[in-house]
Amino acid sequence: MRIDVQNIYKSFGGNHVLKGLNLTIPEGKITVIVGGSGSGKSVLLKHLTGLLRPDSGKIIVDGRDIVPLPETALFPLRQRIAVIFQSGGLLSSLTVGDNVALGLVEHRLATRDKIPEIVREKLALVRLEGKDGEMPGNLSVGMRKRVSIARALTLHPDLILYDEPTAGLDPPMAENIDDLILRLSRELKVTSVMVTHDLTSVFKLADTVNMLHEGCIIESLPPEEFKNSRNQIVQNFIRREYHAAAIMIL
Repeated sequence: MRIDVQNIYKSFGGNHVLKGLNLTIPEGKITVIVGGSGSGKSVLLKHLTGLLRPDSGKIIVDGRDIVPLPETALFPLRQRIAVIFQSGGLLSSLTVGDNVALGLVEHRLATRDKIPEIVREKLALVRLEGKDGEMPGNLSVGMRKRVSIARALTLHPDLILYDEPTAGLDPPMAENIDDLILRLSRELKVTSVMVTHDLTSVFKLADTVNMLHEGCIIESLPPEEFKNSRNQIVQNFIRREYHAAAIMIL
């Protein structure tokens, strides 16, 4: 799935959040979006799924502008998109297997006898074999995030949106999640968009790093070029995030 965001504006009352934002999300690549708190990253993600509509501008998905589409036409698009929430978004009352199977059951994408096989297959992809009978509360935060990714994969998404996937994880577990995202991108050729403050993840995973500042993408570069950008706002952001990470480690 390729997405071209063209000159979108979005305001909430008098709060102008997106101000002529342009962004290209290439098919099969990992696009990372960074920016300070309140810069509009989450608002941008909601536009990509059609949950929010811009006040003006276009969002071209595989050659088609989704902005004017009615809700009924957006439903098939949303079925092609998976969102991995920061919290994982699992239902604590259901087993891991039942959580992974939710989309299959709700959308009637598989017969009851086939669902356990699909669940085991997706859990194996995220290296959680044999965990289908566990309750989410018995798993680590990192494992719960992997379960949420397995659940997303049952829908065979063309686009996965990751919202702060390593937030709250210690460095070894964050590295495991990064490795999983990278492996899925390469093996499944799925288009990925990740919002994160974790610079280790940014420079390990991104094909392109996009800096969102005051409602616009002010820099869009491969990781090494982004790291060495002469844009002072970018450099201030990098220094601030490295400093925050160092304090957390201490």
